[in-house]
Amino acid sequence: MHRKTILDISYYTFPLKSSKKVINSCYSTLGFLNKVGPSYKIVFIARTIKHFKCEKANNVLIKFFKSRKLKKWQVPFRFHNYIKSFKPDFILVHGFGVVHYLVFLRLIIPNVKIVLQCNGHTHKPKWVKKNIYRLSDRFIDGYLFTGKENAKHWYESKSIRKEKVFQVMEGSTSFKINDKMKRKPFSFIWVGGLNYNKDPLTVLKAFNMFLTMQPLAKLTMVFHENDLLDTINMFIINKPNLIDAIDLRGYVEHGLLEDIYNQNKFFILGSHYEGSGYALSEAMACGCVPVITNIPSFKYMTNNGECAFLFSPANERELFEQLIATQTCDYNLFQSKVTNQFKNKLSFEAIAKEIVDIFQSL
Repeated sequence: MHRKTILDISYYTFPLKSSKKVINSCYSTLGFLNKVGPSYKIVFIARTIKHFKCEKANNVLIKFFKSRKLKKWQVPFRFHNYIKSFKPDFILVHGFGVVHYLVFLRLIIPNVKIVLQCNGHTHKPKWVKKNIYRLSDRFIDGYLFTGKENAKHWYESKSIRKEKVFQVMEGSTSFKINDKMKRKPFSFIWVGGLNYNKDPLTVLKAFNMFLTMQPLAKLTMVFHENDLLDTINMFIINKPNLIDAIDLRGYVEHGLLEDIYNQNKFFILGSHYEGSGYALSEAMACGCVPVITNIPSFKYMTNNGECAFLFSPANERELFEQLIATQTCDYNLFQSKVTNQFKNKLSFEAIAKEIVDIFQSL
């Protein structure tokens, strides 16, 4: 029986100097590719500045294509011919900024099905770019977004066609819930940059109000971007209730986060927009109940808030009310909904199944 070939590619050129580092940086993608199954031949191609020998990771053949960083309007003919040599049936491409390359790719492999995955948050194109996307749309068979609502401004502006939009999480995690680890009472965990988009000030304002109702509550904040750190420190100093309640943990090595998630009951974040939400995915994998904004990707990831407490961005009053609600909920029931949602929609296995179903539908 002929096995169809799926290629996973990106036009990004990795500047990393070891194949191990390249592979590690792509673990969230390789994780679901490995779950596609033996009925497909899976090839993952990474553009790199150095030459590396090909590797095999379970069901995935990892190939490295040595090349320089692409200039914006440089057509990568050599890379496209390399892709063609694998005789792919399906190509999964990462990144919305590369649509013009896909016109040329489709011209040299006319019978292939090309699916473009949206990685991160993207603003709809305007003027010349909008026309480039409209032209490229004729050569692209499908688009993957973390929830169709995230694609709304794209298809409403007619930059892409709505019927080509599919919803699937862009990556997952190997983190797991640890039932043997006891969670701290009244505990909340924040994992995200201290920046205006994540909006830590709204969270701290609401948490300060919440402490008048639940003075034992604790919030641990893990972050690697500290744009607003001085502002946050000043805010905490001026709010006596917060001084003992907030643990500004700062940077934590990624591998250590799994235990931190498993030590806390609730995950909290105030994002105004996100392409998906890897920290939320990790928290859900570890059984944290989300208290998060009602943005499109978060609603998709939590089944429209069925397993989460949702509030509007920048609305500290709504967040305060949801924090109060966390104290009277059936926590075990909520946690069960969270872990089931992760398994059915956000896990490597779930993503692999949905992507195969999408390819088969094209």
